[in-house]
Amino acid sequence: MFQTTDRHLYIHVPYCAKKCPYCDFNSIAQRDEEQAAYVAAILKELDSYRGVSYRSIFIGGGTPTHLQPDCLEALLIGIRERIQLDSDYEWTCEANPGSSDNQQFEILHRHGINRISIGVQSLHNHHLSFLGRIHDAQTAREAVQLACGLFDRVSCDIMFGLPNQTETELIDDLAIYKDCNLAHASVYHLTIEPGTEFHGLYQRGINKEIPQEDSWHLFQCVQQQLGAMGLSAYETSNFAKPGEACLHNLAYWNQRDYDAVGAGAVSTKNSIRATRLKHPGQYINAINQGSDAIWQSEQLSLHDLQVEAWMLGLRLIRGVEIAHLERLGDTTERWRAQADSFIADKLLTETDGFLAITQSGRPMQDHITAQLMP
Repeated sequence: MFQTTDRHLYIHVPYCAKKCPYCDFNSIAQRDEEQAAYVAAILKELDSYRGVSYRSIFIGGGTPTHLQPDCLEALLIGIRERIQLDSDYEWTCEANPGSSDNQQFEILHRHGINRISIGVQSLHNHHLSFLGRIHDAQTAREAVQLACGLFDRVSCDIMFGLPNQTETELIDDLAIYKDCNLAHASVYHLTIEPGTEFHGLYQRGINKEIPQEDSWHLFQCVQQQLGAMGLSAYETSNFAKPGEACLHNLAYWNQRDYDAVGAGAVSTKNSIRATRLKHPGQYINAINQGSDAIWQSEQLSLHDLQVEAWMLGLRLIRGVEIAHLERLGDTTERWRAQADSFIADKLLTETDGFLAITQSGRPMQDHITAQLMP
């Protein structure tokens, strides 16, 4: 991986009140009786990073705010006892409206969290019901407003491409960014991932994906609406006002090394990618027995890194850095002819040493990326 002096840490909390039918993340419903033991296991794993200073930390899930208040506070206190924070650190915690209240937000704020990412998904109750969310639109609005009262940096997730979703409904959803003066937006298209409940329903024809042209029309609507609010795309699904891009996620997209702890958490250091045991019970047992809980480790080859550089870099609006490709051994001779063809068709641009997909090329992003990868 491409090295910098900055260090980044991901912490995974797998627990949720309910498993959403579209979710393919490592998450599990309930198991509240296990939370204290899980927090203790995370902190034991984190002992190996004592004294390390991090530029960014991201607590994701699952639903970190599903932790009981005493467990949440114990986790945050334990983290601060073990690691250091750079002076300009970014510490993000994910939260869901149905499991966040003022007490939990105050705990997060008191212990140093300075950025909140809230999984709103929709502000229409019929779409929230379809998505299996446990909150309603009013609860979502209240959660965002509570967070804004404590944190300078608040982002929320909205989904589009839902069955029978209208442009008017999407515009109503996007208005929360303006209404709450949010400086960051994550707006994702609904995708049907293998292994999810939705995947089974779609395979049986019970649900259907919306037509491609409708997806593109809604995506253009997202860009127009957010652009009018001063939120510019910096990645395919992420938009921010100047200086408000998520530093932690940019570390992933730019192939930086990162540490990780928790069930199913994936770390990548010195081109070695390690995945921890996914089931929280198995993870707890392994850590308590003195294991590192890693069930899979792989040495990424130069070819692997080259493929990821294209796949991740072309998601960024800035694009993939040509010098970075060359450092990985993917010389211009291999891809130049194909890139020039896309440039001639106005699907790709080359600016200041970066290759980037154009606005008109975004509907073909997967095709363009596949054609340019080694």
